[in-house]
Amino acid sequence: MKKFKNDEYNTPEGAMKVLKVIGMVLLGIAACFAFGLAIMLLWNWLMPMIFGLTVITYWQGIGILALASILFGRFGGGGSSEKKKHRKKGDRPIRDSIKEEIRKEFEKEYKKEAAKEEGKQSNMDYEQMYEKWWAAEGENRFEEYMSGSKKDD
Repeated sequence: MKKFKNDEYNTPEGAMKVLKVIGMVLLGIAACFAFGLAIMLLWNWLMPMIFGLTVITYWQGIGILALASILFGRFGGGGSSEKKKHRKKGDRPIRDSIKEEIRKEFEKEYKKEAAKEEGKQSNMDYEQMYEKWWAAEGENRFEEYMSGSKKDD
């Protein structure tokens, strides 16, 4: 393996990074071929029947996918450059305020749940102390009570 300046890729973690990148590239290529196949199959299934168009080949399906990607953005995520300008981090005051409100609401709910759990814990402490008391004194006191109620009868 070729040595790099900081030996970043010579470690097992670095090798895993390289393998992940290669895997993602291969997965992307496979996805393009799968989308092309899906375009071809859907076109050949629907378009000739509905609009009377001709059947297309696999490579024409890939071409339609590329054309749609150019015209409409990458698989539905694109748009004009005007929209992309507003996606910068500082240009989302409403979205950021909503996130802040959601975060505060989440913290409030989390604190409520934590308080409930703490209450359950203190309740368990009470139950454990009761068990200890019953083991130490409860049985004797109960016997005294029972002997006192027998006298009343």
